[in-house]
Amino acid sequence: MRFGVFWTEVRRSPLRWWLPVLMALDVAMLVGRDTAWIGVWPQASAAAQLPAYFFGLVLGGGAAWVAGRVHRAGLTEQLAASTRARWRVELPLLASTVFYGLAAFVPGAVLAAVVSTPEAGPGFLWPSYLALGVCLVVLSAATGHLAGKLWESRFVPPIAVAVCLFGQTMLRPFRFYVLSGHPQVEVSPAALAVRVAFVLLIAGFALAIPPRAAGGGQWARRGAGVAGAAGLVAVAMAGPVQVERPAPASALCSDGTPQVCVWPENRKYLPVVSAMATRFSSLPNGVLTVPPAFYEKGLRSAAHPEAGGDFQFLAGELSVPMFMASTVLSRTLPDCEVPGGAEERYSQQVFTLDAYLQVRGLGDARALGAGGGPPGVDLREIARVLGLPDNAQAEWVAERLAAIRGISGDCRD
Repeated sequence: MRFGVFWTEVRRSPLRWWLPVLMALDVAMLVGRDTAWIGVWPQASAAAQLPAYFFGLVLGGGAAWVAGRVHRAGLTEQLAASTRARWRVELPLLASTVFYGLAAFVPGAVLAAVVSTPEAGPGFLWPSYLALGVCLVVLSAATGHLAGKLWESRFVPPIAVAVCLFGQTMLRPFRFYVLSGHPQVEVSPAALAVRVAFVLLIAGFALAIPPRAAGGGQWARRGAGVAGAAGLVAVAMAGPVQVERPAPASALCSDGTPQVCVWPENRKYLPVVSAMATRFSSLPNGVLTVPPAFYEKGLRSAAHPEAGGDFQFLAGELSVPMFMASTVLSRTLPDCEVPGGAEERYSQQVFTLDAYLQVRGLGDARALGAGGGPPGVDLREIARVLGLPDNAQAEWVAERLAAIRGISGDCRD
């Protein structure tokens, strides 16, 4: 491909008018949703690739419109009679579309890196997630290009592309994107390799298959359909996009007691979570049984008897008090058999104490989320108790524990 021809296609492409829209969609999807990814390299990497799916819908429609100019200009027969290889004729056009897709994708990745650097510590964006984003860009462009050649209508190809790309949302085995990038997981090398091969296959079809109106090529289109279906089967058979990572050789742990250990990539949360653990252990009189250490999920083997209660960053630090409160309650409360008919009273007392612990751990009512806390819990009472001195709060907690034990029947410490 000669650079001059490619640059001519870039300058004449109608996508140049859509580039600001594509870039705006990229940035909007990056910063317009939850920004807990900032400061965590794998999360920032996943956040950087996700917008490619959304602006890919627009890019694919634009690619279909650009490729359809061969029909609108009445050049299908002329191109069919050309002695040049078809892929040489098509390559500058498809490459110009990919150029605009990458021009929209790169600024979002740069922004994700820039805003994460101050908090994230050593490391950088993970290439595997960025590769997923590039795959989406090329797949959107190639799918649109192919659709634009196969249908003469001006409106059917963009709609067909949107339906195909949007269908990924419903069909998880065929997805080319991820919604998050927790440190406990990474992109599967096998799944990524198969997706790269599939994208190259679709791009090859987009370059080589002749327009339907040019006549002939039926066997090529049928063969491409069979090969494309086989490629989709291979994508599904390659397994999920993300697989579990092995635990790091050494976790990042706090110095205080109780100790808190997190994945190194989540270092920005360590001071916040350490403060939560301190709030749980600071109630006087030993009313709560707090473990000597709290671990983030994945740092301990799943076979560890207490690994099921390890905390996770599901929505930044907001989800952590829920796991910590559950761990503290399971250690504090005995294993009890609740008599029949007392389940509702028992649950209300446990829910109230659990809600109190969550709010105390985080330091404000955001720990209960937008739902306003568990059913039957009086949040005004919890707010009142949290305004009391620690001694008074310890007495209130002791009363709740006594009520729970009073309702319970056969208990084993």
